[in-house]
Amino acid sequence: MIQSEIQISEGRGRRVYAVDDDTHVLEVLQTILQDAGYDTRCYQNSVQFVDAVPTLAPGVVITDYRMGQVDGPEVQRRLLERQNDFRMILITAYPRTSSTVSALKLGAVTVLDKPFDRRELLQAVQDGFQQLQLAEQEESALPPLLPGGESYLSRLSGRERQVVDLVYQGNTNKGMSIQLGISIKTVEKHRAKSMRKLKVTSIASLVRLMDRERDQPPGPLGG
Repeated sequence: MIQSEIQISEGRGRRVYAVDDDTHVLEVLQTILQDAGYDTRCYQNSVQFVDAVPTLAPGVVITDYRMGQVDGPEVQRRLLERQNDFRMILITAYPRTSSTVSALKLGAVTVLDKPFDRRELLQAVQDGFQQLQLAEQEESALPPLLPGGESYLSRLSGRERQVVDLVYQGNTNKGMSIQLGISIKTVEKHRAKSMRKLKVTSIASLVRLMDRERDQPPGPLGG
């Protein structure tokens, strides 16, 4: 019997999350992923999964496209807040539409039709972990120190600095929207612009850059 969240296997593989409101599909995924040695968590309740996203370890997410509460595209939107921590695979019982094409453009590894082929699924999971590894390698390099003790943070506007500080504290886009009294889209716009100014590509690298900037002694006074 699949519960809202169960642990399938420990220790042998990397973390995979399966999200589907169909118990049979979760059981199939459980068998395939367990046999392949992945440390897997299954969620039959998609609301429970998206609520848990900020606290989850990085990994590959396999999610149904159509679910009764929170659907696949909303799961993907939540994962994009931690884009270098997760890669997503969509599964669907319906023909691929413009919506699933949009999911691919937003970074989904692939969209698999139900019933999915075991080898195709495992290849997609492997591809997802390879993408995560590349992203980790890319984010490991922070932008170079600026001359004269200049801080990257000084390049931000007041509102951008507010958003970056809230990201650093672990807030979600929705949480920042409520605290700052602005729309989620405006939060996303400020966050994207801030990351461009800071020359970072992930939340993890943003946090590391802020740690470095705060530890850096101030530059010499002019005059």
